Amino acid sequence: MTSGAPREIALAQIDVPAGRRKVDPDWVAALAADIDGQGLRIPILVVEAGKRFRLIAGAHRLGAAKALKWKAIPADVKPADAFADEAALRLAEIAENLMRRELSALDRAMDVAAWREIYEQAQGAVKPGRKKSFQVGTNSDADPMAVAAERFSAAFNEAAQRALGLGKTAVWRCLKIATLDADTRERVALTRLADNQSELIALADVEREMRPAVLDHVLSEPPMAGSVAAALGMIEGRKPEDQAEKAFRSFSDSWRRFPVRQRRAFVRAHQAEILDMLKEEGAL
Repeated sequence: MTSGAPREIALAQIDVPAGRRKVDPDWVAALAADIDGQGLRIPILVVEAGKRFRLIAGAHRLGAAKALKWKAIPADVKPADAFADEAALRLAEIAENLMRRELSALDRAMDVAAWREIYEQAQGAVKPGRKKSFQVGTNSDADPMAVAAERFSAAFNEAAQRALGLGKTAVWRCLKIATLDADTRERVALTRLADNQSELIALADVEREMRPAVLDHVLSEPPMAGSVAAALGMIEGRKPEDQAEKAFRSFSDSWRRFPVRQRRAFVRAHQAEILDMLKEEGAL
Protein backbone atom coordinates (compact mmCIF):
# COMPACT_ATOMS: atom_id res chain seq x y z
CA MET A 1 0.00 0.00 0.00
CA THR A 2 2.99 2.34 -0.09
CA SER A 3 4.60 4.37 -2.86
CA GLY A 4 8.31 4.85 -2.22
CA ALA A 5 9.87 6.39 0.87
CA PRO A 6 7.67 8.33 3.31
CA ARG A 7 7.27 12.05 2.63
CA GLU A 8 6.83 14.92 5.05
CA ILE A 9 3.30 16.20 4.51
CA ALA A 10 2.00 19.41 6.09
CA LEU A 11 -0.81 18.68 8.54
CA ALA A 12 -2.79 21.56 7.08
CA GLN A 13 -2.87 19.76 3.71
CA ILE A 14 -4.40 16.53 5.04
CA ASP A 15 -8.17 16.00 4.91
CA VAL A 16 -9.96 13.39 7.02
CA PRO A 17 -13.03 12.03 5.18
CA ALA A 18 -16.41 12.51 6.81
CA GLY A 19 -17.95 9.48 8.46
CA ARG A 20 -14.68 8.01 9.73
CA ARG A 21 -14.72 6.32 13.13
CA LYS A 22 -14.46 8.74 16.02
CA VAL A 23 -10.96 9.40 17.29
CA ASP A 24 -10.44 8.36 20.93
CA PRO A 25 -8.90 11.34 22.79
CA ASP A 26 -7.31 9.06 25.40
CA TRP A 27 -5.64 7.02 22.67
CA VAL A 28 -4.45 10.23 20.99
CA ALA A 29 -2.95 11.42 24.29
CA ALA A 30 -1.23 8.06 24.85
CA LEU A 31 0.16 8.04 21.31
CA ALA A 32 1.34 11.63 21.64
CA ALA A 33 3.31 10.77 24.78
CA ASP A 34 4.85 7.74 23.07
CA ILE A 35 5.66 9.58 19.83
CA ASP A 36 7.15 12.47 21.77
CA GLY A 37 9.60 10.09 23.42
CA GLN A 38 10.15 7.46 20.73
CA GLY A 39 9.26 9.18 17.47
CA LEU A 40 6.65 8.12 14.91
CA ARG A 41 7.36 4.48 14.05
CA ILE A 42 4.73 3.99 11.33
CA PRO A 43 3.92 6.75 8.84
CA ILE A 44 0.29 7.60 8.15
CA LEU A 45 -1.15 6.59 4.77
CA VAL A 46 -2.62 9.19 2.41
CA VAL A 47 -3.67 9.50 -1.22
CA GLU A 48 -3.04 12.55 -3.40
CA ALA A 49 -6.15 14.67 -4.00
CA GLY A 50 -5.10 17.55 -6.20
CA LYS A 51 -2.90 19.81 -4.12
CA ARG A 52 -4.12 18.17 -0.92
CA PHE A 53 -4.04 14.68 0.60
CA ARG A 54 -6.81 12.39 1.82
CA LEU A 55 -6.16 10.28 4.90
CA ILE A 56 -6.52 6.52 4.40
CA ALA A 57 -5.02 5.22 7.66
CA GLY A 58 -3.60 6.84 10.79
CA ALA A 59 -6.27 9.14 12.24
CA HIS A 60 -4.99 8.67 15.79
CA ARG A 61 -1.39 9.23 14.71
CA LEU A 62 -2.50 12.38 12.91
CA GLY A 63 -4.35 13.51 16.04
CA ALA A 64 -1.22 12.88 18.13
CA ALA A 65 0.87 14.94 15.71
CA LYS A 66 -1.61 17.80 16.05
CA ALA A 67 -1.51 17.49 19.85
CA LEU A 68 2.28 17.76 19.69
CA LYS A 69 1.85 20.85 17.48
CA TRP A 70 3.78 19.32 14.59
CA LYS A 71 3.66 21.21 11.33
CA ALA A 72 4.23 18.09 9.19
CA ILE A 73 4.08 14.32 9.54
CA PRO A 74 5.77 11.41 7.69
CA ALA A 75 3.32 9.78 5.29
CA ASP A 76 3.26 7.00 2.75
CA VAL A 77 1.68 8.67 -0.27
CA LYS A 78 -0.39 6.90 -2.90
CA PRO A 79 -0.85 8.62 -6.27
CA ALA A 80 -4.32 9.86 -7.22
CA ASP A 81 -4.66 7.16 -9.91
CA ALA A 82 -3.87 4.31 -7.51
CA PHE A 83 -7.60 3.69 -7.04
CA ALA A 84 -10.04 3.12 -9.87
CA ASP A 85 -12.84 5.10 -8.25
CA GLU A 86 -14.26 6.39 -4.97
CA ALA A 87 -15.55 2.92 -4.06
CA ALA A 88 -12.07 1.41 -4.42
CA LEU A 89 -10.62 4.17 -2.24
CA ARG A 90 -13.28 3.65 0.42
CA LEU A 91 -12.61 -0.09 0.42
CA ALA A 92 -8.93 0.61 1.00
CA GLU A 93 -9.84 2.74 4.02
CA ILE A 94 -12.10 0.01 5.41
CA ALA A 95 -9.48 -2.69 4.78
CA GLU A 96 -6.92 -0.74 6.79
CA ASN A 97 -9.23 -1.07 9.81
CA LEU A 98 -10.50 -4.60 9.27
CA MET A 99 -7.16 -6.19 8.44
CA ARG A 100 -5.50 -5.13 11.68
CA ARG A 101 -5.64 -8.26 13.82
CA GLU A 102 -6.41 -7.43 17.43
CA LEU A 103 -4.30 -9.06 20.12
CA SER A 104 -5.89 -11.92 22.01
CA ALA A 105 -6.06 -11.68 25.80
CA LEU A 106 -3.17 -14.18 25.97
CA ASP A 107 -0.98 -12.27 23.49
CA ARG A 108 -1.72 -8.97 25.20
CA ALA A 109 -0.85 -10.42 28.62
CA MET A 110 2.50 -11.70 27.35
CA ASP A 111 3.29 -8.35 25.73
CA VAL A 112 2.41 -6.40 28.88
CA ALA A 113 4.49 -8.77 31.02
CA ALA A 114 7.48 -8.37 28.68
CA TRP A 115 7.02 -4.60 28.63
CA ARG A 116 6.88 -4.52 32.42
CA GLU A 117 10.05 -6.63 32.65
CA ILE A 118 11.93 -4.27 30.36
CA TYR A 119 10.62 -1.31 32.36
CA GLU A 120 11.78 -2.85 35.63
CA GLN A 121 15.22 -3.55 34.20
CA ALA A 122 15.52 0.10 33.26
CA GLN A 123 14.02 1.50 36.48
CA GLY A 124 15.25 -1.03 39.02
CA ALA A 125 13.57 -4.23 40.14
CA VAL A 126 10.66 -4.17 42.54
CA LYS A 127 11.68 -5.45 45.94
CA PRO A 128 9.10 -7.86 47.46
CA GLY A 129 7.93 -7.13 50.98
CA ARG A 130 7.16 -3.45 50.51
CA LYS A 131 3.90 -2.18 51.94
CA LYS A 132 1.39 -1.27 49.28
CA SER A 133 -2.14 -0.03 48.86
CA PHE A 134 -3.05 -2.36 46.02
CA GLN A 135 -3.77 -6.06 46.32
CA VAL A 136 -5.49 -8.43 43.91
CA GLY A 137 -6.21 -12.05 44.68
CA THR A 138 -4.14 -12.07 47.85
CA ASN A 139 -4.25 -11.00 51.46
CA SER A 140 -0.50 -10.78 51.70
CA ASP A 141 1.28 -7.47 52.12
CA ALA A 142 4.24 -8.86 50.18
CA ASP A 143 2.76 -9.93 46.84
CA PRO A 144 5.47 -9.05 44.29
CA MET A 145 3.01 -9.27 41.39
CA ALA A 146 0.67 -6.69 42.95
CA VAL A 147 3.60 -4.39 43.71
CA ALA A 148 4.91 -4.76 40.16
CA ALA A 149 1.46 -4.02 38.72
CA GLU A 150 1.09 -0.88 40.82
CA ARG A 151 4.54 0.40 39.96
CA PHE A 152 4.28 -0.31 36.23
CA SER A 153 0.80 1.21 35.83
CA ALA A 154 2.00 4.34 37.64
CA ALA A 155 4.45 4.91 34.78
CA PHE A 156 1.50 6.00 32.59
CA ASN A 157 -0.67 9.05 32.92
CA GLU A 158 -4.42 8.62 33.40
CA ALA A 159 -5.24 9.06 29.70
CA ALA A 160 -2.68 6.43 28.72
CA GLN A 161 -3.98 4.03 31.37
CA ARG A 162 -7.49 4.35 29.96
CA ALA A 163 -6.42 4.10 26.32
CA LEU A 164 -4.01 1.20 26.81
CA GLY A 165 -6.05 -0.53 29.49
CA LEU A 166 -3.06 -0.50 31.80
CA GLY A 167 -4.53 0.34 35.17
CA LYS A 168 -3.24 -1.52 38.22
CA THR A 169 -5.83 -4.29 38.16
CA ALA A 170 -5.47 -4.81 34.40
CA VAL A 171 -1.69 -5.08 34.70
CA TRP A 172 -2.02 -7.56 37.56
CA ARG A 173 -4.31 -9.74 35.43
CA CYS A 174 -1.82 -9.68 32.57
CA LEU A 175 1.07 -10.61 34.86
CA LYS A 176 -1.03 -13.44 36.30
CA ILE A 177 -1.81 -14.84 32.85
CA ALA A 178 1.84 -14.52 31.87
CA THR A 179 2.77 -17.04 34.58
CA LEU A 180 1.31 -19.79 32.37
CA ASP A 181 4.03 -22.15 31.19
CA ALA A 182 5.11 -22.26 27.54
CA ASP A 183 3.45 -25.62 26.81
CA THR A 184 0.11 -24.37 28.11
CA ARG A 185 0.38 -21.14 26.13
CA GLU A 186 1.15 -23.12 22.99
CA ARG A 187 -1.97 -25.25 23.41
CA VAL A 188 -4.21 -22.31 24.26
CA ALA A 189 -3.04 -19.98 21.48
CA LEU A 190 -5.61 -19.52 18.67
CA THR A 191 -8.32 -21.33 20.65
CA ARG A 192 -11.38 -19.76 22.23
CA LEU A 193 -9.57 -19.72 25.58
CA ALA A 194 -6.90 -17.37 24.22
CA ASP A 195 -9.31 -14.43 24.36
CA ASN A 196 -11.08 -15.33 27.60
CA GLN A 197 -9.23 -13.45 30.33
CA SER A 198 -11.14 -14.91 33.28
CA GLU A 199 -10.56 -18.46 32.08
CA LEU A 200 -6.86 -17.77 31.50
CA ILE A 201 -6.55 -16.47 35.05
CA ALA A 202 -8.37 -19.55 36.34
CA LEU A 203 -5.98 -21.73 34.35
CA ALA A 204 -3.00 -19.90 35.84
CA ASP A 205 -4.30 -20.89 39.29
CA VAL A 206 -4.30 -24.58 38.33
CA GLU A 207 -1.24 -26.62 39.31
CA ARG A 208 1.05 -26.90 36.30
CA GLU A 209 0.94 -30.69 36.19
CA MET A 210 -2.88 -30.63 36.06
CA ARG A 211 -3.18 -28.11 33.22
CA PRO A 212 -2.83 -30.65 30.37
CA ALA A 213 -5.76 -32.68 31.70
CA VAL A 214 -7.83 -29.54 32.20
CA LEU A 215 -7.14 -28.47 28.62
CA ASP A 216 -8.00 -31.96 27.37
CA HIS A 217 -11.47 -31.49 28.86
CA VAL A 218 -12.01 -27.87 27.78
CA LEU A 219 -10.52 -28.04 24.28
CA SER A 220 -11.93 -31.40 23.20
CA GLU A 221 -14.47 -31.50 20.36
CA PRO A 222 -17.12 -31.34 21.58
CA PRO A 223 -15.88 -29.93 24.92
CA MET A 224 -16.18 -32.31 27.85
CA ALA A 225 -16.23 -29.28 30.17
CA GLY A 226 -17.42 -25.75 29.54
CA SER A 227 -14.92 -24.06 31.81
CA VAL A 228 -11.66 -24.54 33.69
CA ALA A 229 -13.58 -24.88 36.96
CA ALA A 230 -15.90 -27.51 35.48
CA ALA A 231 -12.94 -29.44 34.09
CA LEU A 232 -11.24 -29.44 37.49
CA GLY A 233 -14.42 -30.71 39.09
CA MET A 234 -14.66 -33.59 36.61
CA ILE A 235 -10.99 -34.51 37.05
CA GLU A 236 -11.33 -34.49 40.84
CA GLY A 237 -14.53 -36.55 40.67
CA ARG A 238 -16.84 -33.80 41.91
CA LYS A 239 -20.34 -33.72 40.48
CA PRO A 240 -21.21 -30.45 38.79
CA GLU A 241 -23.47 -28.42 41.04
CA ASP A 242 -27.00 -27.84 39.82
CA GLN A 243 -27.25 -24.20 38.77
CA ALA A 244 -30.68 -23.73 40.34
CA GLU A 245 -29.44 -25.17 43.64
CA LYS A 246 -26.36 -22.97 43.48
CA ALA A 247 -28.49 -19.87 42.85
CA PHE A 248 -30.83 -20.81 45.71
CA ARG A 249 -27.98 -21.20 48.18
CA SER A 250 -26.52 -17.88 47.08
CA PHE A 251 -29.88 -16.17 47.56
CA SER A 252 -30.39 -17.81 50.95
CA ASP A 253 -26.97 -16.68 52.11
CA SER A 254 -27.67 -13.14 50.94
CA TRP A 255 -31.18 -12.99 52.47
CA ARG A 256 -29.87 -12.58 56.00
CA ARG A 257 -27.84 -9.57 54.96
CA PHE A 258 -30.79 -7.72 53.39
CA PRO A 259 -32.30 -4.91 55.49
CA VAL A 260 -35.77 -5.65 56.92
CA ARG A 261 -37.33 -3.15 54.51
CA GLN A 262 -35.98 -5.01 51.48
CA ARG A 263 -36.97 -8.43 52.84
CA ARG A 264 -40.52 -7.23 53.41
CA ALA A 265 -40.63 -5.67 49.95
CA PHE A 266 -39.66 -9.05 48.50
CA VAL A 267 -42.35 -10.87 50.49
CA ARG A 268 -44.98 -8.35 49.37
CA ALA A 269 -43.92 -8.77 45.74
CA HIS A 270 -44.42 -12.55 46.03
CA GLN A 271 -47.29 -12.43 48.54
CA ALA A 272 -49.83 -14.38 46.45
CA GLU A 273 -47.44 -17.27 45.83
CA ILE A 274 -46.40 -17.38 49.49
CA LEU A 275 -50.02 -17.44 50.68
CA ASP A 276 -50.90 -20.22 48.24
CA MET A 277 -47.97 -22.28 49.49
CA LEU A 278 -48.95 -21.76 53.14
CA LYS A 279 -52.55 -22.82 52.39
CA GLU A 280 -51.34 -25.95 50.62
CA GLU A 281 -49.23 -26.85 53.64
CA GLY A 282 -52.10 -26.19 56.07
CA ALA A 283 -50.35 -23.31 57.76
CA LEU A 284 -53.31 -21.01 57.05
